Amino acid sequence: MDRVDELMGRARRATGLDYFGEDSFREGLGRLVESLDTEARLSEAGAAALDGQVVHFLAQRLQVEDWYRRHPEIEEQQIVAPLIGLGLPRTGSTALGCLLGEDPGVRSLRTWEASSPCPPPDKATEASDPRIEVARATLAQRAVRFPRMQMMYPSSATSPTECQGLMALDFKTHLFQALAQVPDYAQWLNGEADLGPTYRYVKRVLKLLQWRCPPTRWRLKNPSHILFMEALNKVFPDARFWMTHRDITEVVPSSADLYFELVRA
Repeated sequence: MDRVDELMGRARRATGLDYFGEDSFREGLGRLVESLDTEARLSEAGAAALDGQVVHFLAQRLQVEDWYRRHPEIEEQQIVAPLIGLGLPRTGSTALGCLLGEDPGVRSLRTWEASSPCPPPDKATEASDPRIEVARATLAQRAVRFPRMQMMYPSSATSPTECQGLMALDFKTHLFQALAQVPDYAQWLNGEADLGPTYRYVKRVLKLLQWRCPPTRWRLKNPSHILFMEALNKVFPDARFWMTHRDITEVVPSSADLYFELVRA
């Protein structure tokens, strides 16, 4: 059994589910695992942590597909004219994204639901969803391990977050290159990968998230969408976009400082 089969098997055993949906995720998963195994130079603890992340996303994908199997009416949901933030990182986009998310008439992708969209939230219980406390604990651990992160990337369990976690369900996301040195995977992602299936899966999860928990007017944000505009436009042809700006001579050192904070622990 190769490493990809092993990780997929772990996800199946953890959930008791077997169907991952379309195979679009397999190429990204294979390339990621190969880069982790041959390039990342992870410690034993680091390798276990990254494997755990991969299994988590595979398990979430299994659960997404199970909800669609049991409730095919979810497919009838419509994602209409989302407003999407993109552009360079470290330009104030997090602040603007949080400000836009304050509108009670719109829907944002919240930290607590981004990496664990299942079970889909329910309007009646969203304020007391147990994943909120899990996210708070995770952010508290982050604050201990990466003391400057809250200043550099302010967030809370209920604040809007980027789409990286949803893209990770198709294993085409910049999230992984923020967690480990995976240059071959990054080169493939940025220059060769087809992001069409990825954005179709993001749309699939957004439908699931709004199904029992309106409103349905989405305000999304992810700077790296700017690299994949053709695929993004095909999947969300009525999307509107916003972008924040900052002098590039400030963006580059700020981005480098953020990555330094992430990798130095």
